[in-house]
Amino acid sequence: MKLRDAAGLSALNVRKNPVRTLLTILGLGVGIGAILTVWTLGGAGENQVEAEIARLGVDKVWITADNFSERSLTAEDGALVTAATGAPACAGSATMGAVLLGDTPAYAQLSGMDAQAEAVHALRVEAGRFFLPGEFLAGDTVTVIDHALASALSPEAPEALVGQRLTVGNRQMRVVGVVSDQTVQLLSACQGTAYMPLTTFLDTFGGTVQELTLAIPKGQQADTLAEAALAALTAEGGEFDALSLAEEIDAARAVVRIFVMVLACVAAVCMLTGGIGVMNILLVSVRERRREIGVIKAVGGTSGQVGLLFLLEAASYAVLGGVLGVALGGVMVRLFGGWIGLQAALTFETVLPTLAGATALGLVFGVAPALRAARMVPVEALRQE
Repeated sequence: MKLRDAAGLSALNVRKNPVRTLLTILGLGVGIGAILTVWTLGGAGENQVEAEIARLGVDKVWITADNFSERSLTAEDGALVTAATGAPACAGSATMGAVLLGDTPAYAQLSGMDAQAEAVHALRVEAGRFFLPGEFLAGDTVTVIDHALASALSPEAPEALVGQRLTVGNRQMRVVGVVSDQTVQLLSACQGTAYMPLTTFLDTFGGTVQELTLAIPKGQQADTLAEAALAALTAEGGEFDALSLAEEIDAARAVVRIFVMVLACVAAVCMLTGGIGVMNILLVSVRERRREIGVIKAVGGTSGQVGLLFLLEAASYAVLGGVLGVALGGVMVRLFGGWIGLQAALTFETVLPTLAGATALGLVFGVAPALRAARMVPVEALRQE
């Protein structure tokens, strides 16, 4: 019996009882669909956690001068740290105070930042624009406010503040843009934030640069980045401290991975149950087809060919279950993803390994029925009804 003949006979046996076939592949398909759903939604969940981490600002390193340092930070230290670490660094200072739109007051965080502000803090412009390079250099009296402060000053039309003048400190500043809120700042008692060029801030409120904020590039460790930055600054004199939330970031990621792994284990049990169902059906099939097996061996078929016949049937169940699982997985990802608010879709990177694993699982669970069929003695098989 050739391989083509064995494949044709296996396909015929699979089609012979459509209800049994459907129930068999359904059990395997549910398990495969569950694994695809967990992988896909788990990956989307990790990406969303990463985005929330970035919004919270914990993908940053903050450097401040020690209380007993011989020198304070300067605006030039940002370029020094960037050259040493390869990470964008923003020099900044902040205070709190009143912001007035005519006679309407608001209590805000007032923040001065240098030209690296947009790269480091990832501020998203909602209306107007961000600062121009020349405005940082010249220290123009311009400000960019966040949506929360704009809403506090003009609840009906926050975006209409672009182009108007606010009293910040003792100076009139023109609003050039409105940006999205930063989560960390919303946790404070302020009603919002007003940003301005660092030179403008220092001219208005005095003082020195309070901190350097470094954005951690993807794939780099916060501790390594902090050590390199401190080494570069210390070489210029003074003592400095670095703060990062690397442990908190790792803890958040670990929690997500634990939940994904737990769900993946449950889904794997479902798929394993489907594989056991395939083995059970094939064992029943061996018992029902004893005479067929006896005839095949009586006309010259070998034990290997009989075993191959049942292995091909197991692979057929597995492939059909895999296709059904992909369809069910796509439906579950859309349904559950929309329910919990995750944007996700199946990809070839998850579908192809799952189909390969399903086929391998079907072959593994088809070994026992194939061996039982291959070891059957032709005389005894033909004698039984």
